[in-house]
Amino acid sequence: MYATLASRQAHGSLLDRILSRLILLAKLRQTNSQVYGLLKILMRRYPVWNVLRDDPYDSLIDALLAGRGLTRAELQVGPEALHPPEQMQDMATAVARLERAVRTREKIVVYGDYDVDGVCSTAVLMDFLERVGADCDCLLPDRHKDGYGLKPPGVERAIAKGARVIVTVDNGISAYDALALAEMRGVEVVVVDHHQQLAELPRALAIINPNRRDCTYPFKDLAGVGVTFKLVQALSTAFLAGEERRRYLNELLDLVALGTVADLVPVLGENRLFIQRGLQILQHTKRLGLCALKKVASYRDQPLDAASLGFRLGPRINVAGRLKTPDIALRLLRSTSEGEAAQLADELNRLNSQRQAWQREGIQEVEEQVGPEEDMEDHIIVVRGEWNLGIIGLLASKLCEKYARPAVVCTQSSDHGLCVGSARSIPGYDISAGIHSCEEHLKAHGGHPAAAGFSLEADAFEHFRLALIGHANTHISAEELQPALDVDLMLKPADLTMDTVEQLAALEPFGNGHRRPVFALEDCRVVWARQIGSGRHFKAELEVGGRRCAALWWNQKDLADQVRPGDRLSAAFELEADTYTGNGAVQMVLKDLYLREPVA
Repeated sequence: MYATLASRQAHGSLLDRILSRLILLAKLRQTNSQVYGLLKILMRRYPVWNVLRDDPYDSLIDALLAGRGLTRAELQVGPEALHPPEQMQDMATAVARLERAVRTREKIVVYGDYDVDGVCSTAVLMDFLERVGADCDCLLPDRHKDGYGLKPPGVERAIAKGARVIVTVDNGISAYDALALAEMRGVEVVVVDHHQQLAELPRALAIINPNRRDCTYPFKDLAGVGVTFKLVQALSTAFLAGEERRRYLNELLDLVALGTVADLVPVLGENRLFIQRGLQILQHTKRLGLCALKKVASYRDQPLDAASLGFRLGPRINVAGRLKTPDIALRLLRSTSEGEAAQLADELNRLNSQRQAWQREGIQEVEEQVGPEEDMEDHIIVVRGEWNLGIIGLLASKLCEKYARPAVVCTQSSDHGLCVGSARSIPGYDISAGIHSCEEHLKAHGGHPAAAGFSLEADAFEHFRLALIGHANTHISAEELQPALDVDLMLKPADLTMDTVEQLAALEPFGNGHRRPVFALEDCRVVWARQIGSGRHFKAELEVGGRRCAALWWNQKDLADQVRPGDRLSAAFELEADTYTGNGAVQMVLKDLYLREPVA
């Protein structure tokens, strides 16, 4: 049964190239439309399906988790998953200094970041400092004017606010010049960050970061807001006690969950507990800004899950820093007025619609610059153009997803002719390390193995591009560029039921490190197929093993002209409840199709 899948794994790349040429000939010579359609199906999205478990199973959940190397115990986390914050390097030093600053009314300025993680981190720390009566204020960088992280002008702005102590959240691990200036000006800095340490640590009073090389904290995958929460957790013992402290820390988890999900860190360990409990808090949150945000995102009393945060709420927070200023989002999260919260949420909703339109235009432009996939020789995409700075990371993500290789998108900044770039990567290639290897051409850089950012002089771009391409071509094999879909297991047709959907719901939250399960079925017969959603999407009914099931593929309208009743397909899909019909049925949310037997 699995010979087809194995064959695709062995010959996918060559087959893709041959079929691409055949399709081009078909277009040019206007050959039979059915042949052209069948060729398109043959080279659907993924030439390789990596089936993690293809043997018969008794328990679907046990087989699923075994294929991922996970256990039920790892997913059923409780308070025991939390590690003492004091295990982080420099935590005791930071707590002592901040406690003294609060009690002596020294001005504390929190310096955050413009993304969801940074905004939520700022909101968490400011909420606590205000609760305990600190003299405090906050600053967020402007993506378009300031760029990422604390820089010398940011230190000057904090000093102008009277800062005696600066606390960076979700940044600071590479702020060498800024921290040197702060030291020279007699201002102490506590760095609270989670980004990788790529060089020697900068000089600061304390650097709290589980990813600093000498930190023995056992969980390394916290988001910036998670590290910020650990600081608040440790510092709160000096100001809050007993039930009041427990209740207050619990109430912060709506912000912690939002920042954690949006930053795409693994949904395991401490993060898993933060998200699970945070979703419960967020469902009934008293924060007026989050209530207003849920309303404009069409969530009121509906159950929230990690996808709700990642795809509905998070982008509306993120868009403030992308298109305007992150202060809009921070004001929303900290709002104490229903009217103000509603106004800010509406503004973010409008900005998000604008971002979506710009993103669609940008994708068309950048794909034209990249050119045909079959002509690609380099193992990384590096492009430069005139795009809004706020969407270049989104463009890089789309390129990375479509072409199955790391992608870097640069645009001209308004800051003295600098180019600013954003990068996304594939598994197996550390894009942050790749960019770091080209640092001689850069003004600043930082990030994670999967995503990074940088800036450089415009006339250094070509040198940087060639250096990064050379690094990627050396460190990425041709096999790693094969678009591959991880399939958890070959599903029994008898498991196309709501009972399976309910069992999977018990494995929530899904996300990075524990994604939503993907199943596959072979020999599915097409009963009918058509376009839906004003002609944008593909929907079909498939029959397999005597069972019929609806199948939906978003934004794949052209398939309706290519898939015909009676065709036999292999399908890879996620399984969910069919909420549209409301009759307790399930549907496949398609990830790929593979033609087995076309109708003559």
